[in-house]
Amino acid sequence: MEIFEYILLMLAAIALSNLLNRFIPSVSVPIIQIALGVGITYLPLHFELRLNPELFLLLFIAPLLFNDGRHSDKEALWSLKKPILLLALGLVFMTVAILGFFLNWLLPVIPLAAAFALAAALAPTDAIAVGALEEKIHIPHQTMKILAGESLINDASGLVSFQFAAAAMVTGAFSLRSASLSFVGISIGGIVLGLLLTLVKYVFVKWLRKLGMENVTLHMLIEVLTPFAVFLAAEELGVNGILAAVSAGIAHSFGYKKLDPEVARLNIVSKSTWSVIIYVLNGLVFLLLGTQLPEIIRTIWSSSNLGHAEVIAYTLVLTLAVLALRFIWVLFMKLPGSSEQIPVRGHKIRNALILSLSGVRGTITLASTLSLPFLLDNGNPFPERDLIIFLAAGVILWTLLAANYLLPLLIKNEVDSENDESHIEIEILRNVVIVLSEQTNEDNRAAISKIISTYNSRIRKLKKEETADRLQRPWIIQTLKWHRENTLQAIQNKEVNPFMAYRYLHRLNRTLYRFTKDEQYRTDLLALRQWMEVSGILQQARLTFQERRAAVDAFRIRNIHYVIVQLKNILPTAGAEIEDVSSLLLRYERMLGRYTRNEPDPSAKEDLDTSLDELARVGIQLERDQIQHMFESGKLSRAGMKGMKSNLLLMEHDLRELTL
Repeated sequence: MEIFEYILLMLAAIALSNLLNRFIPSVSVPIIQIALGVGITYLPLHFELRLNPELFLLLFIAPLLFNDGRHSDKEALWSLKKPILLLALGLVFMTVAILGFFLNWLLPVIPLAAAFALAAALAPTDAIAVGALEEKIHIPHQTMKILAGESLINDASGLVSFQFAAAAMVTGAFSLRSASLSFVGISIGGIVLGLLLTLVKYVFVKWLRKLGMENVTLHMLIEVLTPFAVFLAAEELGVNGILAAVSAGIAHSFGYKKLDPEVARLNIVSKSTWSVIIYVLNGLVFLLLGTQLPEIIRTIWSSSNLGHAEVIAYTLVLTLAVLALRFIWVLFMKLPGSSEQIPVRGHKIRNALILSLSGVRGTITLASTLSLPFLLDNGNPFPERDLIIFLAAGVILWTLLAANYLLPLLIKNEVDSENDESHIEIEILRNVVIVLSEQTNEDNRAAISKIISTYNSRIRKLKKEETADRLQRPWIIQTLKWHRENTLQAIQNKEVNPFMAYRYLHRLNRTLYRFTKDEQYRTDLLALRQWMEVSGILQQARLTFQERRAAVDAFRIRNIHYVIVQLKNILPTAGAEIEDVSSLLLRYERMLGRYTRNEPDPSAKEDLDTSLDELARVGIQLERDQIQHMFESGKLSRAGMKGMKSNLLLMEHDLRELTL
């Protein structure tokens, strides 16, 4: 029971981290999750989690790397293969060699083999941790492609190096020649096994489909179990499970090209399922880091000969060494046969700094160090295991903080159009709203109003709610002015009951003064109040309650009609503010409907639902056409086009489910 409650608490903490990030966007989600993990240790719990190193690799590393392989941009991997391989292989092995000796020299209490293991754990970068900063920092798109490709490969190379170094520490035996041959053998073996098992899975799934077993739940369960099965099979056969999981993930991404409704449904379910799994696993890793930190700190500070400030200083020195190695490597890295720096924007040194600070350490580093065995083969405790984990945790924290607070300084004024295409998506949605508005008639007005309202909501979300509210405020003031203008005209033409009209005008002036602080409306308030005091009682006495209510409703309808006409006249020329005008127009049309509705028709709701379904499909097709047009005109990148079309598929799926 305690472990179940603990798991629920961890899942709640992951959800809370996402919520907190909404209110403190300047702090990345991994940092929040680490802090929450530390906070969990101070709760009065009756359960203490003890991590099994082998289970940690299977539970976290296998699915994370499998998913990275599934979603890898194969075109980018191939086009940027040289810089990616130089970073993922060359930099990793250089980091292991130089940092291993440096660590052993800096902290002689850590044996050389253990120092190499820590260096190997620190070598891989974590593109997922950087991805959490993308919305705030706008990391150049080309840099993110390099980081993603590097992370996919250096996870495997770093972990393989780590496993060799850890095995050398545990067994006390190491041979460079045999290790090199073994490295090549188990690496190739892992890649081949991953590809073979993916082929076996593909044949098995095809056989199930021939039997008529198209159940999406069954196929999704097979997909989720795949990385665990591949990893366990690789470990059992003595080849590298990490590379097996990566190659299986890449091969898996080629199996969904066939146009088939069941495969399409599986794709939709797969995307949402894996997004939840990966988010939870990444969150759990950083939460676990937070839960382990207090005990590790207490152990280090109580048993180590190092002082508090000294051990923290070592984490900072180690972080600077890792970043310095990466900076120097990137600074002097050239594409073969070219004198050009790798394709990142800006000056040479600034480019190197951006790519260096973007190389955040995260999940793989933590998972590696936490997977260190507690005992050696001779039964002795693994030397300085807690210190190694503490140093790794310190480097993760320092690199996260550096990326969180230093990267924005380097990319302060840089906006990458390929990386931030929300303005293109807003333009696409605005074009759809214009076309739908032009198709409005008396029969479909209610349905189109609802559809346009959903598009306006999406635009507001892309513009950020606070910004959207600020931009819509002038239009709200303008509609109030139109109310006032029509009211004054009605009074002048003696078309309304004067007492009722002046009371209405009094409220309008008071609202306008609150919005604008214009003295004109305040002066009118005083004059109107005096008039109402003199004539109010007499005018009110002439009308019954029903007559007063009918007069007020009729006057409101008159003003609403007037505002709707003004908004419709402006809508075709509203440009970038079309969603603000359209949103107000829909609001006033709904208000008009409430005042003028007749007796409810039993078939009206069914007709409205049918119109909504038809118009929703029309809107989706218009959006798809706009996306294709933006892509063909060069305004939208291929990745942006794929992402937007993928969202359309999800909406179409939901629409189908609702109409079944």
